[in-house]
Amino acid sequence: MHKPLRECASVRIRPGSGWVGVWLGGDDDVALLVSLVSIAIKANLATLDTVQPRVGPCSLGYSHLAEQFMPQPPPGRGGLPMTPSGNPVEREEHVMREVTDRLLRRLGGNHQPTQVSQVIDAVYRRFDDRPVRDFVPVLVERFAREKLTPDPPA
Repeated sequence: MHKPLRECASVRIRPGSGWVGVWLGGDDDVALLVSLVSIAIKANLATLDTVQPRVGPCSLGYSHLAEQFMPQPPPGRGGLPMTPSGNPVEREEHVMREVTDRLLRRLGGNHQPTQVSQVIDAVYRRFDDRPVRDFVPVLVERFAREKLTPDPPA
């Protein structure tokens, strides 16, 4: 297949003929490839009368069968256990519960538990639109502690 690609501007590939390697040189090439793949998928579905495209969102559930074959991650930092599913949202919620418990233990003598929880929630909401979530609990704990700890007298 390499020779026909080198000698011609285009090559017709029949369905089921194998893999094709494509060199992408920039954003325009990526957009073109996405368009071509979309057209190919639609054409393929149009030829198959028995297969109807599935409409609706994909299920992103976690398969327990797949977990058996995946290497298990090491425990989290500080000995925090990973959540059983490995779901990053559950992991963040788990770590945030740990942060809340830790701040309530350390600052509960000086502040009401509801006040500590409200400060944590307010700081946590500041990070709602952040795509990278790895350090959110650490930052929430730090900023909440700074808000709840009075400045030393000068």
